[in-house]
Amino acid sequence: MKGSKHRSKFLLMHREREVFELLVQDKTTRDIAEQLSIGEKTVRNHISNDMCF
Repeated sequence: MKGSKHRSKFLLMHREREVFELLVQDKTTRDIAEQLSIGEKTVRNHISNDMCF
């Protein structure tokens, strides 16, 4: 896969890292979505992507 080399080098993309940092602060998906101005489904997608490692 083309992006897999790039992704493995950084492990988490910037936005995924932001979501993860808020998640470990016990924020809800709604809290995270509001704080980052993204949809709750996008937050869940980032969380799901992070769990694949």
